[in-house]
Amino acid sequence: MTVTPLDHGVLGPELASTPYDHPFRAELRAWLREHPPASEPLDQGEKFACRRSWHRQLAEAGRVGLHWPVEYGGQGADPMTQFMYYEELALARAPEPVNTPGLILLGPTLMAHGSDELKKRFLPGILSGDEMWCQGFSEPNSGSDLASLRTRAEMSGDEWVVNGQKTWTTFGQYADYCFVLCRTEAGSERHRGLTLLICPVRQPGVTVRPIRQISGDEEFCEVFFEDARVPGAWVVGEVGHGWEAAMTLFQFERGDQGYTDHARLLVRLADCERAVDDAEARGAVSPERAADARARHLALWVRCQGLRRLNHRGATLAAEGKELGAVGSLTNLVWGELEKDLGTACAEASGAESLLVGRRDTHARLATRAASIYSGTSEIQRNIIAERLLGLPR
Repeated sequence: MTVTPLDHGVLGPELASTPYDHPFRAELRAWLREHPPASEPLDQGEKFACRRSWHRQLAEAGRVGLHWPVEYGGQGADPMTQFMYYEELALARAPEPVNTPGLILLGPTLMAHGSDELKKRFLPGILSGDEMWCQGFSEPNSGSDLASLRTRAEMSGDEWVVNGQKTWTTFGQYADYCFVLCRTEAGSERHRGLTLLICPVRQPGVTVRPIRQISGDEEFCEVFFEDARVPGAWVVGEVGHGWEAAMTLFQFERGDQGYTDHARLLVRLADCERAVDDAEARGAVSPERAADARARHLALWVRCQGLRRLNHRGATLAAEGKELGAVGSLTNLVWGELEKDLGTACAEASGAESLLVGRRDTHARLATRAASIYSGTSEIQRNIIAERLLGLPR
């Protein structure tokens, strides 16, 4: 089933550097009308298949990895073009990206730190969606404090042998490869002695166990490495300097959120407003409760506009060749808290019906509880903002 696209009014006031009549927007909207995306299923397996199919359709049309350099299969798009690209996809209600760990995180990190051999081997499959990726960073006792990780890797002949455990590995059950941050120097501590390796997931030494969430999804996994084998040359960056590669990767992760999140939130809010109108018309909610919901939605709309302008500021910095730095933490913090509040508001828009299992609003309410944990908890983001933006003491 295809979905009905929304007009630009959903996004709010026009921004001068990304106008609604921009030729890029018009061309992309025309293509999306000719190739309308399918409605994303609620079942996780079906949802993943839908996202992968959409990724491949975009890739075949040259519309994946716009920000990648032309020599690697992208279009070398500037940050403002990326900003418009994600807004148009959101308005078209397109499925979310399926290969984000490869496309947004590892791919650009490989371009910055990887060997020519690794770039040639992995970049085409990331772009096409033929090879799926997951991220092996967090561990049971090393989440926000990533530098305390204990997964280790040792050289044996011409291979690395990896032992340890990772957790919160998004869509690990679908991945072909995992980029794993390991301790490769015996006796090393904290940021020293770490190496970023590319590990094949589908081998006897790797066990992936999905973790069921409160939403019923199994989006996250724990991954166990027991003498897992990695080719000796599959190192991103230099041996013992994995922390530098990881920090580069985090910059891409937090920067990309500035292009993707606000538009999807505004689309969801527009749907939420329509749900209130429908619920009131059917008598599912009282006029008083509907009025309260609309006031709440207005406050959320204002916050979404603040996030949109914050994200636009991040795109402006990137366009000027400046590093995003701690501004990425500010984006993450604002988005995470807004995602949770919007999830609750959208669920309550339909009144008591939103408590029923199997509804999208019920599912979203539960799924958004994790938003303040993604990419570093809100508490960690506040510390980074305090120290690096405001200059406060540790």
